Amino acid sequence: MPVPSRFSAILWWAVYTVLGVWAQRFVPGVDFLAPGIVLSMQRNGPSGTFWLALSWVLLQEGMGNLPFGYGVAWYGMLVIFYIMGRWLFEARSFLFMCLLGLGLGLLHPVLAYSLARLANLAVDLRVAALEGAVQAAIFPMVWVLAETAFPRRVRQHVGSL
Repeated sequence: MPVPSRFSAILWWAVYTVLGVWAQRFVPGVDFLAPGIVLSMQRNGPSGTFWLALSWVLLQEGMGNLPFGYGVAWYGMLVIFYIMGRWLFEARSFLFMCLLGLGLGLLHPVLAYSLARLANLAVDLRVAALEGAVQAAIFPMVWVLAETAFPRRVRQHVGSL
């Protein structure tokens, strides 16, 4: 008897979340959940993506040491980059994922510096820039792995956002 697709989707995203948080422990400053937001926008539609992003923002804000707002700005800009980029590129192309990764890689040091300054915290821009470069390199690879592993029975035909 096949498992209902809704339960399969919840289980898949829960496993993805655990693996993403685990990976972030070993590569600090890099968001392994961000490719999941893009995959969710491609496969689950706006309502599923909203709830997933909300839970991940709360999770990221609770794990981080910056003031509240980094996760909201980070995922908000990711959604904006994705929606704007869909006008020019095929939404599921590897090139587009590389450009999204580059955009996030450039965004990370800017957000880290801005929010650290608001909280009067010191930030090493060299470390933030290195984390951004690693984010840019890892983002498309994680997206490809997640896209490949995403179960067919959970996929939905999603129109434009």
